[in-house]
Amino acid sequence: MQNRLDGKLVLLYTLLVLQVFIVMIYVIATPPSEYTQLTPRNPVSFVRMEPAYIPQKFENRTSKPSISHPAYQIITSELKLKDTKTSSFFITQNTTRCWKEGIIFNKSHTFSNKCHCQSGWHGPDCGQPEVVWRAIMASKQNIRLKPRKTSRRLIYTFSVQDYNSAIAEVIVEELHHVVDLFVICDFSGAEDNLQHKLNKGLLSNHQHKMLYINAAHKSRKPLRVISKYVWDKIINVVKNMKEDDIYVMSGPEQILNWRALMFLKVYDGWPQPIGFRLRWSVFGFFWQHPSKTIITVGACTVGCIYQSYRTNSIFLQRELGETNERDVLGLVIGDLNHYGGWYCNYCETPANIMIALKKDGKPKEAKYAKNMDVLFVEDLIGTGVWFDDKMSLIRAYKTKESYFAPETVIDNSFKFDWLVDNFYAKLDYY
Repeated sequence: MQNRLDGKLVLLYTLLVLQVFIVMIYVIATPPSEYTQLTPRNPVSFVRMEPAYIPQKFENRTSKPSISHPAYQIITSELKLKDTKTSSFFITQNTTRCWKEGIIFNKSHTFSNKCHCQSGWHGPDCGQPEVVWRAIMASKQNIRLKPRKTSRRLIYTFSVQDYNSAIAEVIVEELHHVVDLFVICDFSGAEDNLQHKLNKGLLSNHQHKMLYINAAHKSRKPLRVISKYVWDKIINVVKNMKEDDIYVMSGPEQILNWRALMFLKVYDGWPQPIGFRLRWSVFGFFWQHPSKTIITVGACTVGCIYQSYRTNSIFLQRELGETNERDVLGLVIGDLNHYGGWYCNYCETPANIMIALKKDGKPKEAKYAKNMDVLFVEDLIGTGVWFDDKMSLIRAYKTKESYFAPETVIDNSFKFDWLVDNFYAKLDYY
């Protein structure tokens, strides 16, 4: 019995040794795989991700691309603005040129010598948006418009602070297809200012249209001094400016109507300077000032700017009241139902609103800031009350109002939800 058991164990061990031997022969005889040959000794490899190179609009094609530098211009750069033919904005029906966006496309109109305008568009070629047409009618002037063969170039200047730079993204996204050059004057001395955000990739698709000017050292100077400083920087950088190019100045919380700006680029004959009546939103586009709009002196030709500095023009004051000062304007685009743009006042986080109240230099608002904290500001935003805790704001509705907010905010309401939705609203308020 014991001999039989020993024999079985010997046989079992023999089979085990044979199996191990067969496996060893198989491993030695099998050639290494392609993956094994290409794999280094270190099993983990790190790939260095370089940022995509964004070519500058006006760079020398023979120069080597610089990956480490952003695409926006600085005041040491030189650039030239590009000319654009207006023919691409029009379509010819029989022998008549019609504005593409303004006409009704209908086969029955193919042989007509008249442009048939969509609702909200006017003029013989349907090139006047509603807000411009109403301004022309209200002015009671004999304005004779003529389409240009080459559009004017548009230089759009606005300022930012560390507490309101978020609106800068809305301005650029809304107007980038109309503006030829954004001039951004940054008055922030903070480390995390707009330049830092641009270097991190903010608005990377549009940086080739930007001229960045750090004006923090000029923040306490009078407006006229600052305007002259910025203007001098522009004319030193832009080397092919023309007297009929358009120069626009707006505040950091102002977004102008892009259709009105496009009209100014394409047509001759409008009186200047141009003022814009802006819808006055507060805390976000969901609240509206109950009784006021704002009129800002927004646009004129480069030739008009030269004249302004020679004659001490009111143009450089930017904002006008509801007084006879409006008489100095050639045209005011916007009325109480059709706006020339938006003024989003204190459309920031409650913490940034507190900073803005103390820095804006407005005595009334600064006085309010002494007796409030972030929680109090959150409550004001939620209930729609002004800083005096007395004046009630008007609720605005995205689904009911055609001028609720700029198109880029409406189309990207998920991205700009803090401007569209009132996160501090009480549940029973809606």
